[in-house]
Amino acid sequence: MTLDTGRSAPVFDPYSHAMHDDPYPSYARLRAEDPVHYNSEHGFWLFTKWDDCHAAFRDFKTYSSINGPALEADQSANAGYPMFINMDPPNHTRIRKLLSGLMVPQRIKSLEDYTRKKAIALLEPMLASGEMDVIKDFSAILPMDVISTMIHVPESEQADVRTWADDLIYREDGQFGLTDRNVKAYFKIAAYFDELAKSLAHKPYDPDDMFSCVLRAEKDGKMTHDDVIGFGILLAVAGNETTTKLIGNMAYRLWQYPEQRQRLLDHPERIGDAVEETLRFDGSSQLIGRTVMQDVEVRGKKLKKGDRVGLCIVSASRDEDRYDNADVYDVFRGERNHMAFGTGIHSCLGAALARLEVRVCFEELLKRIPHYDIDTSRADRTHNPNVRGYTTLPIRFTQT
Repeated sequence: MTLDTGRSAPVFDPYSHAMHDDPYPSYARLRAEDPVHYNSEHGFWLFTKWDDCHAAFRDFKTYSSINGPALEADQSANAGYPMFINMDPPNHTRIRKLLSGLMVPQRIKSLEDYTRKKAIALLEPMLASGEMDVIKDFSAILPMDVISTMIHVPESEQADVRTWADDLIYREDGQFGLTDRNVKAYFKIAAYFDELAKSLAHKPYDPDDMFSCVLRAEKDGKMTHDDVIGFGILLAVAGNETTTKLIGNMAYRLWQYPEQRQRLLDHPERIGDAVEETLRFDGSSQLIGRTVMQDVEVRGKKLKKGDRVGLCIVSASRDEDRYDNADVYDVFRGERNHMAFGTGIHSCLGAALARLEVRVCFEELLKRIPHYDIDTSRADRTHNPNVRGYTTLPIRFTQT
């Protein structure tokens, strides 16, 4: 990569809508010129290299999760309901141990048939029209529906929960901090899961039911009622939004690179590898916030206790020092050593479910719609520094 050494120092603002369309050239420049970057306007650091992000994920004593994954230094995650992604050991260990048993491989595998039937049911009615919105008609519905089978959100109420989740993460251009829209959405989701938990509290215990297990943990004194509400919020947002956006990102990249799409049409058994490559190349989780708990020096830069740091996952996953041809989208690459789901004690508990959902979606979508065009004039993005993806992605196709 050739650098224009006469240019000014790189500046990166994850709150700028203009940056959301294609942040990757900016990430590349930061990796090359300023891999431990300080944003003086908002007061946070940004790590863009693989080694630095990986080390920070592993060192929870220096880089703490207690203030949540957002970069906003003035918004304490502890002001809301407790979520184990906003905890460090021992509290994190206690809650994660309780929840990890709910996401074991056999439980996730049992959801494959349901996910496939739902994907088919969503796709089939669209085929005759020759057009659909990958997000609104498909990916926004399926992950929420699958999650809802685990936490008892009725189909008639799923659209409301999705809307609140969208409103919670949305950021206006240049917005730093939370707006009334964000705050109101948060409390709407919280109130919903408060009522849902209370309505299910007296039902018989079912060890195969996720929400039943969480409520049993509350009854046994292993979780508080606020923990249960936080669990619901986490599933509604993290378990839904990131998968929704990942499906859209993969649909876009397979359109952008038709030769890669053809490789999958010829070898559909490799779709799982393509999911991994999309997670690496254009994952929906862009960066994760951490709080510095003790003074530390990284690449000659001195970070102070209390500083905020953004671990830029997607930049790390395009690090030229880590991957050959890092900026090439290769659906057969299939490497799972990316950090799209984090790493260390905070690696995503729902990673296996997300992988299953996206794989099944494209097995069924490409079977029915092998060739499609995206109407980019009508495509629209969500705007959030942590999550990148589309809110609308209209496609046209000829039924085969």
